[in-house]
Amino acid sequence: MQKSFLNSENYLYTPNGQKIILNNQQIKAISYVKKFLKSKDAYFLLSGYAGTGKTTVVKKILDEYPKRAIVSAPTRKANAVISQSTSAPGYTIHSLLGLQPDINLVDFNPNEPVFGQINKPTIKNYDLIIIDEASMINKSLFELIDAEITKSLSSKVIFLGDKAQIPPVGDQESPIFQLDNNYELTQLMRQSDDNPIAQLSQQLRNVGEDLSIFLDKKESMLNKDGDGVLFVDSNDQFRDEIKKVFGSSYAKADLNYAKLIAWRNRTVMQSNRIIRDLVFGQNANLIEKGDVLIGYRAIKASAKESFLINNCVDYKVVEVSDRQKNINGLLGYTVKVHEKARIYRGFDEKSIFIIDSDSSENLNEYAEIHDNLLKIARSDRLWSVYYEFRKNNLLMIDIERYSDGGLRAKSDIIKKDLDYGFAVTAHKAQGSTYKKVFMLLKDIALNKNYTERNQILYVAMTRAQKQCIVL
Repeated sequence: MQKSFLNSENYLYTPNGQKIILNNQQIKAISYVKKFLKSKDAYFLLSGYAGTGKTTVVKKILDEYPKRAIVSAPTRKANAVISQSTSAPGYTIHSLLGLQPDINLVDFNPNEPVFGQINKPTIKNYDLIIIDEASMINKSLFELIDAEITKSLSSKVIFLGDKAQIPPVGDQESPIFQLDNNYELTQLMRQSDDNPIAQLSQQLRNVGEDLSIFLDKKESMLNKDGDGVLFVDSNDQFRDEIKKVFGSSYAKADLNYAKLIAWRNRTVMQSNRIIRDLVFGQNANLIEKGDVLIGYRAIKASAKESFLINNCVDYKVVEVSDRQKNINGLLGYTVKVHEKARIYRGFDEKSIFIIDSDSSENLNEYAEIHDNLLKIARSDRLWSVYYEFRKNNLLMIDIERYSDGGLRAKSDIIKKDLDYGFAVTAHKAQGSTYKKVFMLLKDIALNKNYTERNQILYVAMTRAQKQCIVL
């Protein structure tokens, strides 16, 4: 006889064996989900600020759900997080919808590909789809989800979201937060009860336009274990903390141990240079064993192949060859990297070739080959050759000029595939968590849009599980 769905005890075990007792709000949320699953409604929103235990509720539901269920998210990084946390199979929203870059368009821009439904959507093959990071979902993506779910007679979707996070580009809020069928969690669970990150992040949600209360206070708030928010007074003190944390054995072993988060891209670039100087020394090579890289584009040679590099995903360099010339006659390095595996506790190893961007002559040769292949691809639609070249020759720098020094038009800039990943923008960090976060408050405070500024501050601080170090 099949057990009654969600009638069991008010606890569960995490993938690493930790026992978690559900609080009253989580138990109530599960009761709302039970009603939703028995109803004819297609959508439910479980909202809550960072650390309120949304994923815990979902794991409890999935542990006892008797039908076909999966988890999903807008990015591969966020999808990996929810999949590992729930021990459930996970797919990105784009893959469930059959979306791939539509390379059959005559005016296709490889830097900003238009996504079309190239493959057959599979989202309606499942009875329950849990979609995390709902704040990233814009109107057009939700319309695509709705179009597929409408075709199903039984599929249901539970969205997980935090309305204090950064909304989709160009939108004030994700349309998901307008769903009538919803329940909000407010009791914090992620940090321990005495971790001041929870208290300070709550203040950030309500700070409004005037940030002076937050800026002027700058008092460190640490518990007995040293967890919480550490304000530092000087660049030297900040750098000392960076060297200690990023140079530690913990950071070398765990891709998600530490991250510096800022607002502006140029600040991220400067911060990555500083961190590498502190960790590897000022005479470091372009790529060093132990480097952290992050994907800036999704790279694969064809629609049938899996992604070699993915946007927002971190990679740890474990081996670097000597400088060498590849089959295209370009100089660079064969690099072995580890990507955190989709299965719990493990890594996938990949071998990639990264172009030597310290040589302007080498970059000019790359750009000449690239531009010729792009011209051929656009006229003859031979996109597979173009993408094979991009896959085999990864860039760590945007190419913004022609070999004669002239500026490229914005649409002709050759965008980088990877960059150093010790520091990232808050937009790239959204959907991830780290043991320690370095937050450049003085950079984020330059944002004159106070709503976005507060969202960035909130996202940056709540990425930290243990400690947030602020300058």
